[in-house]
Amino acid sequence: MEILRVKNRSFNIHILNVKISPKEENEDFTDMYANAFRSVHSENIAINTRGDKYMEVRTLFSYKDESENEILYGRLTYYTILDTNDWYNKRTKTIENREQEEDLYPNAKETEYFFIPKAHRFCFITKTTGIALSQVEEFLKQALQRVVGDEKEVIVTAEVQEDVIERILNADSLSRLTVELSYSNNDLSEEFEVFLDNDLREGQVEKVNFSAQSFKKQSIDLNKSKILKSAVKLSRSNGYTEAVIQNEQGKNEKIATIEYPRKELVVSTVGNEPKDILSKIMRWFR
Repeated sequence: MEILRVKNRSFNIHILNVKISPKEENEDFTDMYANAFRSVHSENIAINTRGDKYMEVRTLFSYKDESENEILYGRLTYYTILDTNDWYNKRTKTIENREQEEDLYPNAKETEYFFIPKAHRFCFITKTTGIALSQVEEFLKQALQRVVGDEKEVIVTAEVQEDVIERILNADSLSRLTVELSYSNNDLSEEFEVFLDNDLREGQVEKVNFSAQSFKKQSIDLNKSKILKSAVKLSRSNGYTEAVIQNEQGKNEKIATIEYPRKELVVSTVGNEPKDILSKIMRWFR
């Protein structure tokens, strides 16, 4: 009897928090996220993310677990659109006027993506010569905004590494702090984080900025400021934090969380990637 061998696979993913605001009462957000993303694919929306580079969702498939949680997955394609008819012929040393073949574009790169509507998280596999996080973020913002219309605002933020947030929270000295936030879509949070999150949502606040500075030779005490501490924690998924702390060498160090995107190692088997990523994302955020 032939033995079937299961091929193991490990890879890193970046995670983006995708939010469509404001959230109306009794609105089924899970279906709205799923339908919006399906429209980006079915309408062949291509977004100019940088220079002459464009991005689109090339393929889309779906998987549901036993609890009917869905993950949409497929391939994200990145390519060049050449806006010119002038080509240099190196052999003849002449400039020639040639039409580019219709619907054929050079420099194509691809990566695998995974979108979980219930957790409104978008993941993609990171590659050293692949597609940049900033380009995927720009693509999602513009593409989803086209399909949801002007009545909603699409906000996309990269998940931040947990350890950089902990460095700010546990710093021996914190002299400056700036936090920008938008409210979450009911992520897992601690008690006062939930209070602050709900307050922003109910107040119809798209974004809020906190800025704090300590007295000279003093430190901001986050353990005694529930608002600032909760804001820093919420910024892991819903904004960014900049802080000036005293590092382990006793020197002032500026930390900008936007420079520390969260990267997670996923160990799976070929064909089970969507199932395993869905399980992880639901466990982390729901």
